[in-house]
Amino acid sequence: MGYMEWFYLGLFLVLLELFAPGVYLIWFGLAAFATGFLSKYYEFSAIEVSGVFIACSTFFTICGWLFYSRFMKKSKVAEDYKYLNDAAGQHIGKVYTLSEDVVDGRSKAIVGDSVWLIQCDTSLRKGDKVKIVGVDNGVILRAIDAKKIK
Repeated sequence: MGYMEWFYLGLFLVLLELFAPGVYLIWFGLAAFATGFLSKYYEFSAIEVSGVFIACSTFFTICGWLFYSRFMKKSKVAEDYKYLNDAAGQHIGKVYTLSEDVVDGRSKAIVGDSVWLIQCDTSLRKGDKVKIVGVDNGVILRAIDAKKIK
């Protein structure tokens, strides 16, 4: 392949990234651009140009992985979206009313239009307010007596 074919392949892969987002085709597209650039100035055999493409692909993939791993560690999720896909976690910090007395450390609370299992360390009665402080296994809400919260 000549250098223009490598440029076309790089352009194709970069544009394909727009339709199949996943941030992996871009690195192979950049490797194809680099291979095309090197092919323009150096004469490579078919095996050598394949090795250059593999080396460039590896280089750009590792650089992208390092960049995104550092970028993702530094990015902070806004508090509003912290529990976006966690139905139980969305209730942390909210106050609900118990629908049953606490028996063996467990009760139920009306949460919206459903009933959730509540785990309490103190014995509370039906109608008492509890504040959700955590989640166990995504289905049990850990709660404390809302009267103890200022």
